[in-house]
Amino acid sequence: MKKNTSYKAALYLRLSDEDYSASLKKDESNSIANQKALTLRELESMPDISLYDIYIDDGYTGLNYERPGFIRMLNDIYSNKVNTVIVKDLSRLGRDYIESGRYVKEVFPSLNIRFISVLDEFDSLFATPEDYNLLIPIKNFINDSYSRDISIKVRSTQRVMRENGLYIGAYVAYGYRKCADDKNRIEPDEFSSDIVKRIFRWKLEGMSAAMIADKLNLLGVLPPAEYKKKIGINYKSGFQKHMKSQWSAKAVLRILKNRIYIGTMEQGKSTKINYKLKKLVEKPECEWIVKEQAHTPIIDKEDFDNVNRLLMLDTRKSPNEDKLYPLSGMIFCGDCQKAMVRRKNSGASGRTVQYICSTYNKGQGCSRHGIREKDVENLLVDTINKHIREIADMDALLRQVDDMDICSEDVLANDQELIQKHEELEKCQRMQISLHKDLLEGIISQEEYEQFCNIYQEQYLRIEDSISAVRKEIENSLHKKAESRAWMERFTKLGNIEDLTRSMVVSLIEKVIIYEDKRIEIICNYSDKYASAQRLLEQANISLAAGEG
Repeated sequence: MKKNTSYKAALYLRLSDEDYSASLKKDESNSIANQKALTLRELESMPDISLYDIYIDDGYTGLNYERPGFIRMLNDIYSNKVNTVIVKDLSRLGRDYIESGRYVKEVFPSLNIRFISVLDEFDSLFATPEDYNLLIPIKNFINDSYSRDISIKVRSTQRVMRENGLYIGAYVAYGYRKCADDKNRIEPDEFSSDIVKRIFRWKLEGMSAAMIADKLNLLGVLPPAEYKKKIGINYKSGFQKHMKSQWSAKAVLRILKNRIYIGTMEQGKSTKINYKLKKLVEKPECEWIVKEQAHTPIIDKEDFDNVNRLLMLDTRKSPNEDKLYPLSGMIFCGDCQKAMVRRKNSGASGRTVQYICSTYNKGQGCSRHGIREKDVENLLVDTINKHIREIADMDALLRQVDDMDICSEDVLANDQELIQKHEELEKCQRMQISLHKDLLEGIISQEEYEQFCNIYQEQYLRIEDSISAVRKEIENSLHKKAESRAWMERFTKLGNIEDLTRSMVVSLIEKVIIYEDKRIEIICNYSDKYASAQRLLEQANISLAAGEG
């Protein structure tokens, strides 16, 4: 480059996340204060250079050059205000091997810019061809490799933290806040967690997501983005479309579907393409890092499951009302398995309301069989009240069982369902042995043998899974008594009901099936737990009888 008797220097300083060690502690040698002190000290030893300005990019990666301080410096270079650039070392200019080399070897020389890297002892005014062709490429390559290695270490550290249930996101979901003494732990936020509870309760009572959003806006409740700003969080969201946001149906649905509210931490849902690009790509759900019981839940798991079951139903609200009918989406045809629709009929005896098969209603087959809404409601009231009494009696008996010395192995050995499943398992094994014998005797071909082998293997695995599930249910009933019987409280606390509510139906009933012959089947949400409790009582009686004998 040409010598110039008047050099006006730009001191360029940069610090980013790359300057964190693997333990995520800042490297003080690269701090902005350290860079500034070192470059100013170097400038004092160069009487031919005067300082024009200092350009700082604090918190910007060295892997791209879209940095505000760097761009401002380039503009001053193009305006002939600056003709010298001084950095602490080449990594401050950037860590991209190709782009950093281009600036030092092509861009700055073409603009007659003197470039000085203090710690690398490089000054373009006195640089040799060897400096350009050997020193600069090696230094830039090392800086690029450093970024790649640090990226790998940071990702590894973040994965371990996620697997341990530590929260590493910048912002936490609405309803939670970061703990004051540990930023990687979260806890319910008193105000917003109460709003989350209301949202779930309103959904269980039959309100749609749009109705809930309208109600929150009417009540003047700040939406998540605005609430975070109010409490002093500099929050930005990709979901926010307007300067001042409002509650929307989508925002409500995001809350209703987020498992964070039952204490489950789901992280690692997206990843960068590589360490040089900021663009994120979504990862399949099977690759997410999920940690259950990672923090205090806001919503009961049963309520969360019921709400998400409701979100999958095709439901309609009452005209001119804010809530759904109590049985909307809960009644199904026993013949075609489709949901039944609510219809009003006017006749000589007055107006009646019926549920009829939706397949028939669309003219696509099945039959017009239906049932009066009042008849179903009365039947459900009677059934639920009867169930409440049975469960109350069962709960009382189980409390007596709690005081009994019952061996879990005895219960498992005598459980009839387990005995039956083990017999099915043995039968499946015998069939597999017989299959091999048939192959050897030439009764079946190799292709048929492999086909049937796969069928029996799948059947065997299904039976094994069901055995594990039954064993776990029994062991929970014996050893985690309070947890295993929490469902009973949902029934017994209702007392004697007279009218159905939407939240009651959703909480207690899975579905109601209506058959053409007027037969009605009611499937409760806790039928498996009810059966497990019955088995436990049966085994308790066996153990008690054996002890008396």
